[in-house]
Amino acid sequence: MNFHSIFSKKYWLPLLIGAAMLPIPLLRDFHIESALVAALVGCFWSGWQACAQKNSQGEGRRIGFNLQTVYLAGLPLFLFGLLTGCFSWHGLGFWVLYPAPSVLFGYSVGRFFRLWNVKYRRLWVTVILLAVAVGGLLIEFLNFPQVYFFNHVWGGWPGPIYDETVKVTWSLVFFRGLTLLWVGLLWLIPSWSKSAGRKAAIGCCFILLAAGYTQLAEVGIITPRSYLQKELGKVRETTHFNIYYDQGAYTKDEIGFIAQKHEFYFRQITEALHINWPADASRIESYLYAHPWQKKALVGAKFTSYVPVWLEQDQLHIAKQQVAGSLKHELVHVLAKQFGNRLFHASWSIGLVEGLAVAVAPGESPTTTIDQIVVSEKPYPTADEMQHALSPIGFYGGRSAVNYTQSGSFVRYLLENYPVENTKKAYRRGDVASSFDVTFAALVDGWHEALDTVAVDSTDQRVARRLYGFPSLFEQACPHVQSNFALVWDQYELGMAEEDTASALHHLNEARDISPANLFVKSQWAFLNLRAQNSSEVRRQANRSDRSVDALLLAADAFALNDQLDTADTYVAAAAQLLNERPDSLMQPAVNMRQDSLQWQYYRNVVYRGASVVDNTTYKQLLPRIRARALELAIDQQDWSLVRRYAGAGLMVPSNVRYFDTYVKLAEWLAFIGDEQLAKEWLQKVKRLELRPRYRQRLQQSMKWVEYLDSE
Repeated sequence: MNFHSIFSKKYWLPLLIGAAMLPIPLLRDFHIESALVAALVGCFWSGWQACAQKNSQGEGRRIGFNLQTVYLAGLPLFLFGLLTGCFSWHGLGFWVLYPAPSVLFGYSVGRFFRLWNVKYRRLWVTVILLAVAVGGLLIEFLNFPQVYFFNHVWGGWPGPIYDETVKVTWSLVFFRGLTLLWVGLLWLIPSWSKSAGRKAAIGCCFILLAAGYTQLAEVGIITPRSYLQKELGKVRETTHFNIYYDQGAYTKDEIGFIAQKHEFYFRQITEALHINWPADASRIESYLYAHPWQKKALVGAKFTSYVPVWLEQDQLHIAKQQVAGSLKHELVHVLAKQFGNRLFHASWSIGLVEGLAVAVAPGESPTTTIDQIVVSEKPYPTADEMQHALSPIGFYGGRSAVNYTQSGSFVRYLLENYPVENTKKAYRRGDVASSFDVTFAALVDGWHEALDTVAVDSTDQRVARRLYGFPSLFEQACPHVQSNFALVWDQYELGMAEEDTASALHHLNEARDISPANLFVKSQWAFLNLRAQNSSEVRRQANRSDRSVDALLLAADAFALNDQLDTADTYVAAAAQLLNERPDSLMQPAVNMRQDSLQWQYYRNVVYRGASVVDNTTYKQLLPRIRARALELAIDQQDWSLVRRYAGAGLMVPSNVRYFDTYVKLAEWLAFIGDEQLAKEWLQKVKRLELRPRYRQRLQQSMKWVEYLDSE
């Protein structure tokens, strides 16, 4: 190779194209987005070139040149990933499995038309590849509830990527195998009569393709509703819902409680948005998964709850861990289809889609209202900034917590201060300005004036700072690269979700090895070992010179569980000394409790031994934190007679706002099991506490829940 050939445009032009992608967020990463673009361009380009190829002798060189060009364009991205520490083996996998099969597929389609001497073959190639690239996507998009897609032209899309790891899966490998079978079939058919071997090869391709396409659901290429319902296994019918759920993840009472919540939220939302639900409407399908990992495997979304509003069948998809926080939000999306646009039954404005759901179901924080979050992060967005945030590019291009919260606060202002029909009209049109009698700027000014009346404190500011501080996908240096620690932690959370303590502990040990200085991991490890009756391991690694109050107290618990009370007391004393040096109002009650031998014994019995049963007199003598723990345990065990007894005894002793979550959980379950009066007494007791504005919102919601059940 001489100097001139090295600097030929066939080398430097693709390198230049790759370098031009480096300033573009996401596309500059040697990962799925750039691999998808390379596959799409490479497929069409190869198809057109195959149409113009003059003879079969040079086809191998032509395909090699096309592959060389595509991968040279990816070289700057690859080097950028190495230099910035953003290289990912999964990214390399996408670059192997996306462009190469797509280039071969496009070329085989073009060659097929050329060998059959079809006129206008470039046009036909374009039509065929567009049909596969767009038509195949639309068929799946409009018929299946999944949010992942595979495609012979552009490779595929794994589902939501803004909060989840993007990995190469065996499903992708299987699908690209199908792509190569199509390549073989298209390559052999034009010359099928030349030999028996070719006929046999064509027959094998047909058989393998037929076998593969019968297994698409089983290997995770598509997810029809029928397959999803079969995999989850159980169904619960209510007036307006068919609730499909994992039969091993929900008890009879849990699914009954959730089913009632569906109907409760249905009534609330239809009343709030003035929706007249058709009497002959089919039931809404609600899919409840055991955990996010199961949801990822079945429909492509892991931590993201979602509603495929574009489908005719109303449905929502939520994992068990997200039901409490997401059910009402997602149901707003379902019911808003009644006044959405005709094309995909929602709003053209993504900000209005999510803003309406947040406004009606404001669950961004358990302690802080959405208005307080916005006020805590002044300056307020201007009219131009809000207009941009309500657009698809502005919404997804910015930080999700910022756009969700600000849009929700703004739409909540519109609902509270203008006729609901105005907001519904704006939702349908995707345009706020033309749906109200005042200008958009005036609406934003009125919202600002309302925000100025909202008081905030340091807790609200901490919540806002945390939510607003999380960078968007476009702002992250390596958006698809997870550390080894994050991967191990993900497996730990999966173990906890499946109640597999052995697996969770195994991955916690790995997490400690990776990050030995992480105090939170160390505390989780100690706590889980104590819950698993492995106190000896915690004692072995205990150290009185530890600089973590939590670690010292857990070590004290470990020795106390082994009846080494004198040693345990020395760890409590060390924790108290450390707390004197660095006061912490959250940890002080934990130290105080362990300085009372009787209370500490009750605490150990409840927290580590699962001994939730004590008599009423003893229960009333427990410290509030132990009473709350015992109550939570009784609810989790669904021991309703014990829950009733503790609820009655708890009314006779003072409450503490610190355990607000436990109190409202108790009241809601009491109402569900038929003790509405006791539930109302508890809610009145909680109402007398000094509550934060967000707590008052949540208390009001619980009161409405009890009233709803009482009226049923």
